[in-house]
Amino acid sequence: MSSPIKPDVVVVGNVTKDLTKEGYVLGGGVSYAALTVKALGLNPAVVTSCGIDVDPSALLQGIPAHVVPSNSTTTFVNSYHGGRRRQVIKAVANVIFAADVPDDWRAAPLVLLAPIAREIDDSILDAFHSATVAASIQGWVRDWDDQGNVFSKPWDGGRVLERIDAVQFSDDDDVPSEQIAQWNERCPVLLNTRGSKGCRIWTRGAWRDLPAFSANEVDPTGAGDVFSAAYLVRFRESEDELDAARFAGCAASFCVERQGVEGIPNRVQIEARLRRK
Repeated sequence: MSSPIKPDVVVVGNVTKDLTKEGYVLGGGVSYAALTVKALGLNPAVVTSCGIDVDPSALLQGIPAHVVPSNSTTTFVNSYHGGRRRQVIKAVANVIFAADVPDDWRAAPLVLLAPIAREIDDSILDAFHSATVAASIQGWVRDWDDQGNVFSKPWDGGRVLERIDAVQFSDDDDVPSEQIAQWNERCPVLLNTRGSKGCRIWTRGAWRDLPAFSANEVDPTGAGDVFSAAYLVRFRESEDELDAARFAGCAASFCVERQGVEGIPNRVQIEARLRRK
C-alpha cells in the first residue's frame, strides 16, 4: 500500500521472481533501482504489480510500495553464456497505468521507469508533474515466444520517449543502430551501457565514450538499473550529463561484484572509488 511520505524518487516497474536451482529470489529492475536511490540517501517509493505469492517488502527494506494486485508475479529464468544473458519468462504480472500512481506521490521531483516485461503503459507520465524522468528501457525492447524464450524487439518509444530526459539501454538489449538513430532525435540523453567496455553517452548532439571502472564480475544482474538510478540522482545534483554518467558507471561497477542486491553501493563507497580512478 502507499505511504503518506513525499518521495524524492518514484520508481515504476514490476518486481520479479528469478528462479534458481535453490528456489527463487526476488528481483526486477525496480528493486535494484529503488535500493540504489535509498543507498544514495534519498527517499524512494515504488509502484509495482505482483501476485500474492511474493511480498515485495521482504526485498525493499522499508521502501514504500503501492502494489497493483495481479494473478501472477513476473517470473524469469536467467542464464549467462559467454558473457551474454539468456532469459526465459514463465509468468507476467499486470500492466501499470497512470491511475495506479498514488496521488501523494505525483509531485515527486524524480521518476525512474524500470519496466521488465512491457508492463508500463504509455499513459504513466500523465501521472507526474514537472519531474525529471529517466528510463531503463530493457522491458520495452523485449518480447517472448510461446515457450517463454525472450528475444529483442524494436520499440519506437511510443508516447514515452519524447517526454523523458534520459534513456538507458545495454549492449545485451541488441538495439539496432537505426533504432538508436531514431531515439537520438526524440530524447536528449541516451546512455548505452557496455559492461567491461564502459559506457557511451549521447548528449548535446554527439556520442562520448566513458571507460569502465575495474571490477571483479560475479553477477551482472541489475547493473543497468543501478546505473540508471545513480545517473538520475547525480544528474539532479550536478546538472552535468557526463558527471552523472561517470558516477553511475562507478555505482554499477560495485553491483556486479556481488550476488543480487548485495552489491548496491552507498555514496561513500562510490566517491572513494571515483577518487582512485
